[in-house]
Amino acid sequence: MRKKITVMMTVTALFWGGWACYGMPSPPDAPPPRCGAMERPDKPEGFPASIARALELSEAQKKQIGSIVDEHRELDHARMKKERELRDQLRGIEEAVPLNEAALQGAAQKLAALDVERLVSRAKTRARIEALLTPAQRTLAERLRPRKDDARPEPPCGCGSNRRGEHAPMDETERR
Repeated sequence: MRKKITVMMTVTALFWGGWACYGMPSPPDAPPPRCGAMERPDKPEGFPASIARALELSEAQKKQIGSIVDEHRELDHARMKKERELRDQLRGIEEAVPLNEAALQGAAQKLAALDVERLVSRAKTRARIEALLTPAQRTLAERLRPRKDDARPEPPCGCGSNRRGEHAPMDETERR
């Protein structure tokens, strides 16, 4: 009984301590947080510091890349806002009782056009950044870029896309 009370008191103290720390206001002179990008003097915002160091970017390159990334981020935020509005509109059209197929197709096509626009914008941004690099930096950047094959390691249970492990779903013949 004594052990249970001690454990409960400890858990309660940790909960209230965490809640009190979370609720603490930040200092009045603290800058507002920026889109998940951490402020660091050695890299342009949104550009990984490790890559900037590995490529040995000059200060001019860092500034130019920073402005390109900022411009892309602003366009991306506007695009995401449009996408949210279109998704809400699409949801409303889908839930309408008499289905308006023409309106549904129109909203879906606008959404698809935004996706195409995002892909093209990302490719243009990458090309603009690569144009700023020297040939040696470009070669090194190509080697540092993650490949699709490296993106997802094989699960430890052995249930990858080609093999069935103990955690893979059953196929139809095994269910019977």
